[in-house]
Amino acid sequence: MKFAAAATAIVFLAGCSTVLAPASVGAPADPEAQLRPDLIVAEPVQVRPGDVLSLTFPAETTRGVYFVLESQAAGAWVHMFDLTSDGPGPGWQRRWMPAGAEGFAVEDIGVGGPGPDRVVIPDVAEPGTWRICTGNAGENICTTIEIVGS
Repeated sequence: MKFAAAATAIVFLAGCSTVLAPASVGAPADPEAQLRPDLIVAEPVQVRPGDVLSLTFPAETTRGVYFVLESQAAGAWVHMFDLTSDGPGPGWQRRWMPAGAEGFAVEDIGVGGPGPDRVVIPDVAEPGTWRICTGNAGENICTTIEIVGS
């Protein structure tokens, strides 16, 4: 295993994995993911489509570069977008794809430290209440954000 440091992040390189679509349409990516605004903090909380969102981790929670963005519909969370962060540092690309898009792959690495890990809000995201969650951590954690009109 290779170790690399970027700013205050610790990165563990482990390979590449393809992200699979959720088990059923209209479901959260990880039904076990918990809202933990004490462990994952979004700044700003209100964003517009196309904005960059900074995520910090006060307890320096280990996570990957993969995040999921879920909309709230009828009291449930619906996995809408897959995101990658620049958490490991310069040279890492922030990108997004619709949930379950064919060929969306993420490097299977661990990122430590407080962040920030930055993700881009999809320019097609509709206004409303959303949650952003780690997508490939041991235990996925989430926080809520509000997407406002463009």
